[in-house]
Amino acid sequence: MKTIDAIRQTTEQARHRWHSVLNTLSIDVPASASHHASCPACGGEDRFRFDNLEGRGTYFCNQCGAGDGLDLVMKVKDCPAKKAAELVASTLKKTVNAPAIKLTVKAVPFAGTYARMLSLSSQGESDYLKQKGLNHFSFPILAAGQILLGLTDDSGEITAAQTIRPDGAKCLLKGSEKKGAFYLVPCEQDTPQTVILAEGLATALSASLIRPDALCVVAIDAGNLLPVAEIMRRKHPQAKIIIAADNDVYPDKSNIGMLAAEKAAEAVSGWIALPPTLDKSDWDDHRQQHGITRCAAAFNASLYQPQEHAMKNAFPLKPYVDVRPDGLYWIEPSTNIHSGERIDRESWLSNPIDVIGIGASETERYLILEAIPAGDMASHIEAMPMSEVGEREGWARLRRNGLRVTAKGNLRAILADHLSQSKSNQQWSVTDSTGWQCGAYLMPDGTLIGEPATPVFFNGKSGTAKGYGVKGTPDSWRDNVAALARGNPSMMLAIGCALTAPLIGLVGADGFGVHLFGGSSSGKTTTGNAATSLYGEPEALKLTWNSTALGLINEAAAHNDGFMPLDEIGQGSNRRAVAESAYALFNGVGKIQGAKEGGNRDLKRWRAMAFSTGETDLESYLSAEGHKVNAGQLVRLLNVPISKASQFHHYADGQAHAAAMCDACNTNYGATGRAWIAFLASQKKRFIRETALIYQRQWLAGLDVSAGEQVKRVAVRFSLLETAMVLATPFTRWPVEEAHDALQQSFNAWVNEFGMENREVKTWVESTDYFLQRFGKSRYLDYYNHSQREDSVKDLAGYWVTHPSGEGLIYHTWPEVFRNEIAKGFNPTAVAQGLADVGMLEKPLKGISKKTLSINGKQERFVVLRRSSSEGKETE
Repeated sequence: MKTIDAIRQTTEQARHRWHSVLNTLSIDVPASASHHASCPACGGEDRFRFDNLEGRGTYFCNQCGAGDGLDLVMKVKDCPAKKAAELVASTLKKTVNAPAIKLTVKAVPFAGTYARMLSLSSQGESDYLKQKGLNHFSFPILAAGQILLGLTDDSGEITAAQTIRPDGAKCLLKGSEKKGAFYLVPCEQDTPQTVILAEGLATALSASLIRPDALCVVAIDAGNLLPVAEIMRRKHPQAKIIIAADNDVYPDKSNIGMLAAEKAAEAVSGWIALPPTLDKSDWDDHRQQHGITRCAAAFNASLYQPQEHAMKNAFPLKPYVDVRPDGLYWIEPSTNIHSGERIDRESWLSNPIDVIGIGASETERYLILEAIPAGDMASHIEAMPMSEVGEREGWARLRRNGLRVTAKGNLRAILADHLSQSKSNQQWSVTDSTGWQCGAYLMPDGTLIGEPATPVFFNGKSGTAKGYGVKGTPDSWRDNVAALARGNPSMMLAIGCALTAPLIGLVGADGFGVHLFGGSSSGKTTTGNAATSLYGEPEALKLTWNSTALGLINEAAAHNDGFMPLDEIGQGSNRRAVAESAYALFNGVGKIQGAKEGGNRDLKRWRAMAFSTGETDLESYLSAEGHKVNAGQLVRLLNVPISKASQFHHYADGQAHAAAMCDACNTNYGATGRAWIAFLASQKKRFIRETALIYQRQWLAGLDVSAGEQVKRVAVRFSLLETAMVLATPFTRWPVEEAHDALQQSFNAWVNEFGMENREVKTWVESTDYFLQRFGKSRYLDYYNHSQREDSVKDLAGYWVTHPSGEGLIYHTWPEVFRNEIAKGFNPTAVAQGLADVGMLEKPLKGISKKTLSINGKQERFVVLRRSSSEGKETE
């Protein structure tokens, strides 16, 4: 255990330093994730990439697989993990922790203190910022973890410094000249078009994420905003200056942050961005609470100039809507004719509501509203169809989301006009489908992963949305769930299905599913939970077959590009609904339904990856009550017999292993799925598609030459599973060879159930053999036995003759019998071609029948059949 802890400690110390560590160890890797190079481990020149995700030194080689920085050292140096960690540790001691910093410091008493403290610091990330989610920002860090922030004056000389402890406590160094001193967040623009001033460091860093093109400036406190703003105006006379103000909301106290910001903005003809809140808050608080996308939208929507407020007061008798922290008010000003005193009549309209954007779906336009529901301190975003603004449906929509709106009709009309006339140019995409939207991934609970091209609002619903929680970390899931699944093919297959779900949309593949079947206590539930834990709490995410086909289709639309775990078939399920669902679930489009207002409703579209379990296979389950199973169902939902877990790792038996897996799934879920999707979002689609094509070719090349088209389609689906499992190697630590072997075993098991030929042909062969076996002597006459009379046979099907070879019989069948009985429910021409391909039908060049026998002196047309070779040959 001590060795493992030491290895983990070393890899953590190497985080964000792998380029330097590998360089020192003479291991050449590309400087950028977008560049390819030859693999330093195997020498392969086909797509080695060093993507260094989360600073962990992760890489991917098309020939020898993927891993993290320690894995790469192990491969190149051909040594175990302990030795590799020792090499890395020795290298870290030689690595320079901080680049040399050239300082110009004024000769004041503060200078010596600052220089001494700087010499004792090391460059790195601070716990203070990481706790806020502000990662990858490097500063001088003192021994106790404080940030040492040097502040420059107008001339560029360091005149002050501030320390920030991990708990957020801030202190100016003794002797600092604070007035007019500031810190500039590094910006790529030489001549920025926008300058954003903030009081604190965290707010300025958040502003740099909201507006990456802007120069962001730390002014330390509200009192220093004005002098720093004046300096920025002199340095950047053409720039738009924005004060990212703190909203210092206190009962019965002045809003110092807002007042100081307005004073600074007015002095430099600047703008103010004030976070919408009922409590004291800054833009960093807003980003942590709402995420960067919604925070950016709120930042842009909140912009105003102090001059605008002065203009509003210049016309005191004009009624207007006043936006206050506790809501919207309709203000009707008037003047007392005797005293000249202004009197404002106030009418409450609603809780705080702000229009932050304009949205559009395929068929509707929306107002994107940000509001604070009654009794709630957090804001809520709602997409209201423009057709509902001012209508009963619109007010009902707001009330359902907890917003209070005036009951007075005339005031509601004023509120509707106010919302309709609000100006916001921010474009949003409104969708009721999850999955890949505008370059980012939308989860069924509304979480957006990645950076969308435009903000996205999720207008759909899923019955399992509350199950997408997070417990544990990607590392803890890998070391527990994935580690226990390794070596057990069915468990690895199930997790592979979960990994493949978000990959389907990126490669343009159709949705499909796997149905794992086996007896009770074979580990089906445990296996399903292992796969589901990738995205959330297993029990809360589980769907049921015991529902209508429409219900499952609605859930499929809410799981677009996502993973659908289904409980066991047979647990009170409706066989008819299962039969319809198994086919419709993977069509990717719902039924056309009429709308009450005329026309048709919007079609539901989706791509889903389903994982189902049951004691029997799908075909046997549906056939038990006479339901006909189409081959299309069997290549969309693949029947794979479960293989019981055989690798128990350090547990005594299967029962102990299953209990450990159950505990692992309940304590580690959700985090890995989000990290996996974030990884996919960071990759180029072309790379993912090319990788999928490589494995597709390998799987098709490995098939037997007798494989039918349906078997090839399933092989392509297994190649997609392998693509996902190989790309996800850093999240599972499964060797590439073991992943392939697990999938190959499951594919072979599926082939044993399905067969190598197309399933329709097999069905036609079996049904034809059954007909000839059952009716060969009762409904067919011996053509050469003239003692038999045709009227002695009920429902005459045709005539039989002995094959010229003397082996077996040939059945000359009336075409009507062939079409209406043997090929019933299928296309007769297709059935005839399929039977001809296996040697059971003599097919002419045109049509399906030929003139063969003379009946009552007339040459008649018959479909010429014989039994399949697998059924043996009859004799007279």
